[in-house]
Amino acid sequence: MLDTLLELPFALNRHRDAPLLEERLAFLKYLQERGTSRAALRNVSGQMLHVIDLLNLETLRDVSADEIKEAARRWGEQQRANARARTYVRTESYFEYVAKKWLHFAGKLKSPLTPRTWFTDHLEDFAQWMTEEQGLSPLSVRSHRWKASRFLAWFAEMHPCLASVRLQDVDGFLILQGSTRWNRTSVTVAAQALRSFFRHAERRGWCKHGIAEGIAGPRRYVHEGLPEGPTWTEVQRLLEGIRGKSASALRARAIVSLFAIYGLRSGEVSRLLLSDFDWSAETFAVTHSKRGGTQRYPLQHEVGEAILEYITKARPRTECRHLFVTLHMPYRCVAPSSLWALTSRRLKAAGIQCRRNGPHSLRHACATHLLQEGLSLKEIGDLLGHRSAMSTSIYAKVDITMLRRVADFDLGGLL
Repeated sequence: MLDTLLELPFALNRHRDAPLLEERLAFLKYLQERGTSRAALRNVSGQMLHVIDLLNLETLRDVSADEIKEAARRWGEQQRANARARTYVRTESYFEYVAKKWLHFAGKLKSPLTPRTWFTDHLEDFAQWMTEEQGLSPLSVRSHRWKASRFLAWFAEMHPCLASVRLQDVDGFLILQGSTRWNRTSVTVAAQALRSFFRHAERRGWCKHGIAEGIAGPRRYVHEGLPEGPTWTEVQRLLEGIRGKSASALRARAIVSLFAIYGLRSGEVSRLLLSDFDWSAETFAVTHSKRGGTQRYPLQHEVGEAILEYITKARPRTECRHLFVTLHMPYRCVAPSSLWALTSRRLKAAGIQCRRNGPHSLRHACATHLLQEGLSLKEIGDLLGHRSAMSTSIYAKVDITMLRRVADFDLGGLL
């Protein structure tokens, strides 16, 4: 592989004679398979020699981030003293980047130790209970655990154990977060997570009884939790407005189509693989984020055309098997946060004003449109991947047009 990167004989011999040749070649091959350019590979290969020298790596060993930072500082000093060095702008940061990426690939980058607190075991037990006994999805478990950990970290600054917790402590935490960081909806969700945690804590005997039942979130107004999304006319305008043959436009059209037509979540679209699509049967499989499990959908014609055009004309050639990948090297799966940003930009560009501008607003628009088309709540819930009919029933509250039709119905003098 070095023969394809290096042309001068002395440079080639220098790399071959340096320590850890096999380990360096394995890392370079890994980068090449993920679409790293030849010029970038050549830069990385040269930088790894400096990493070996300054970290004294005769064999690959565990290295901490602090050790890498100190070696990068020394490398920067050497370069600033080198009259032949062309630039010093990214000298230290590039050294750190290559060292960390290589050592992480080799499993030799030591992670900083997170101090174990007195409530760590409580959180682990809580997470296990939610997973094994309640059957919650990994996303819900992670969310509940994080919110419980926020409270426990705050509480641990004042008290050494959970046995001394009082309902006033939970109320004080929620009031503090609501006045400084979280909106009313976030505080309500946190109250639900803490109620679940303290029910479990009471069963385990970690705290006194009665705390869970006393936890109350802020007052929610009648229409505050109702789904809010664009009208179906606005959704159609959004899809029609994504024009052009650039890679970004073709990818955006396929992504937004999946959000709008199927009401998929960000994580569900991010996880889609090329192998999830059966083009002969015109179906595709989705792994649901919250309900779990895989569900197969019929592939709507326009959506299928948009995805095929993206694959054939815009998707980079890469070993990554996810459907949607980044536009620039190194190619990797598009993260859910990037999908949110993409959708938000397209909504704003189309002049569509929503309280929430991400993919979830298109999910709400999809559900409301299907309800107006006469589909049952069960059918809509199956499409959206809801675990419970209660999750779908909220869309019945927002179908104002249908309610007005009922209000205007002529009862023929029966009243």
